[in-house]
Amino acid sequence: MTRLSYVDPARLSGEQQELYDSIASGPRAAKRASLIDGEGHLTGPFNGFLHLPALGKHWSAIGEGLRFRTTLDRRPFELAILVIAVNWRSGHEWAAHARLAREAGLEEEIIAALRRGETPHLERPDDKAVFRFVHELMTLRQVSPSAYEAVLSVLGETHLVELVNTLGYYVALAAMLNAFDVHPPHGLDDPWSPADSGREMTPS
Repeated sequence: MTRLSYVDPARLSGEQQELYDSIASGPRAAKRASLIDGEGHLTGPFNGFLHLPALGKHWSAIGEGLRFRTTLDRRPFELAILVIAVNWRSGHEWAAHARLAREAGLEEEIIAALRRGETPHLERPDDKAVFRFVHELMTLRQVSPSAYEAVLSVLGETHLVELVNTLGYYVALAAMLNAFDVHPPHGLDDPWSPADSGREMTPS
């Protein structure tokens, strides 16, 4: 489901075809079969990329680089994206990354608490630090010195830069997905209905 018209894969310009092929045959497609629907359309934010391929190819390259070419551990990476998905009530982002979070070792009780809009019980210091950092940035639009120092101590400066770039990219995707009312394909988990105004997650 989307407000944005699907780009017809049979009528792609040369630039659109190049972008389509890079996504459809790239590492994302190997991880998620639902990236292309039964009619050959790219789903999620990738259909939006095709509408403006001169810009979309850069967004696609950034996302692919963050997913597959950085050294940030997958567990904090996926935890951060789930916090963004909850904050933005982005069902598509949630559906795509809840499974990846499980594969990265994030426990089911943590994922379930996030899905309910609750602050999860986190035992690992790195989980606590990343959650607090991302939650403060998403809800307060800034980060306290103590939250910054805590996440810096567990990630180090280079991985913290990777984390912040990840946040920027997935916030941008959540905004695109919400603007175009993009929901996950049928059968995938969508915690929020389109009419749900949502609730703020409050830290414990």
